[in-house]
Amino acid sequence: MKFNRIESILATGIYLFILILLYSKQSPDMGTRQALWLFGYTTTIYGCFMLVSQLIVPRLFRQRKIEIGILLSVILFFGTWLGLALSAWVKGEHWGHRQSIWDYLPEGETLGATLMVFAALFAYEATKRAIGYAQGNKEVLGTRIARESLIVLGVGTLIFFLLLSLEEKLGILWLSAIPYSYLLYALCVYWLIPLCEKKKIGYLPFAIGLSFVLFIPFGTLFINITKLAGAVYIVEWLCLTVIVLPLSHYVYHRQKVRLAQLFNLRMALGQTSADLSFLRSQINPHFLFNILNTLYGTALQEDAERTASGIQKLGDMMRFMLHENNQDRILLAREIEYLRNYIDLQLLRTVTSPGIVVECDINDALDGTYVAPMLLIPFVENAFKHGISLQERSWIKISLHEADGSVYFDVHNSIHRKADSDPERGHSGIGLENVKQRLAMLYPGKHELVIRETAQEFFVHLTIQR
Repeated sequence: MKFNRIESILATGIYLFILILLYSKQSPDMGTRQALWLFGYTTTIYGCFMLVSQLIVPRLFRQRKIEIGILLSVILFFGTWLGLALSAWVKGEHWGHRQSIWDYLPEGETLGATLMVFAALFAYEATKRAIGYAQGNKEVLGTRIARESLIVLGVGTLIFFLLLSLEEKLGILWLSAIPYSYLLYALCVYWLIPLCEKKKIGYLPFAIGLSFVLFIPFGTLFINITKLAGAVYIVEWLCLTVIVLPLSHYVYHRQKVRLAQLFNLRMALGQTSADLSFLRSQINPHFLFNILNTLYGTALQEDAERTASGIQKLGDMMRFMLHENNQDRILLAREIEYLRNYIDLQLLRTVTSPGIVVECDINDALDGTYVAPMLLIPFVENAFKHGISLQERSWIKISLHEADGSVYFDVHNSIHRKADSDPERGHSGIGLENVKQRLAMLYPGKHELVIRETAQEFFVHLTIQR
């Protein structure tokens, strides 16, 4: 969620919270005029804040529309002045005599309040801007504090009304304790503790002094509203300080440990990437392709056409593995080309064996058909690995075609069991399991894989919906 949105939600929550508090605190001591005065002041300041923070600053000043921004700021200043004067007129002793509202505009109290509101708003915007630049103009710290404040406001409001329904003084105690506690926590975690660690000075003495100064307005509010003895002031401060200061220290160091772990992980990943790049650089693909081209030319000079053809197909397969195998999707035509090259290379070693029959019915792909790479080749590799024997009768049948928006692929081969002493016996099926997992992830609900095996035959049928 963007910071501006969090900011508006937080301001609206505070505004509604104040209105509910005013409503809940209505008493004979607070007449209608005083309630309307507080409502007018609160609404005027809230509206001024929303216009400045959500419209004038982000959409005008930050987008270099300075003239319009200044004009709207001047209009808003006089509107705020008028709103505060109207609130003062409602509260005024001469309200019943209908004294003119314009008599309240020149009053120092109304004009001074307007100037203070605007000074506070633009100081707040300047602070946000400074934090943004300090954090790489991303306002990371400001966003984090705003989110935490929003959570504290929401949870704190719910608990406040629960306590208020049980005992009014408990609700007021909570109302004074929660803003103070979070303000002290934020200052300690994001400013005081890092500063003390940087300067290598003790954290606790400064934190205790800061907590006492911060508690003065909140504690005074609680004492004035509840009319309790001053000893409650000290007890409340001590209890909150004993809880907040150790908690702030713990949270800061937990965050510090997590950041260190993240930094170490990034360093390890960077080192791994560097090692991988080094290994890749040791096997230069251009060098291998140049060697293959040299061998291909030599084979042609010696009239070894089958050797030259095999070298060329091997080079095409290597290019496919290096450049296209890492893509999410490739043309089905490229997958078919790789498949045909693989089969042709395998036929080089079986062409002289009459007991081996390899039948291929692979149709050309339609234009614009894409599939994930290396989905088909594992089934063909498995067929040549387990279905070919130079001593016994063997066969492989491969079929591939498209129809009705689907790709149909079939592999049917004989099976020749490996001897118990063969080291390859325990490695069968790994490629097929990998393909099953990839199909489940890449084509959920859009594929059908049927694998059947008997004592002499192995059959695979795969359907992929485009």
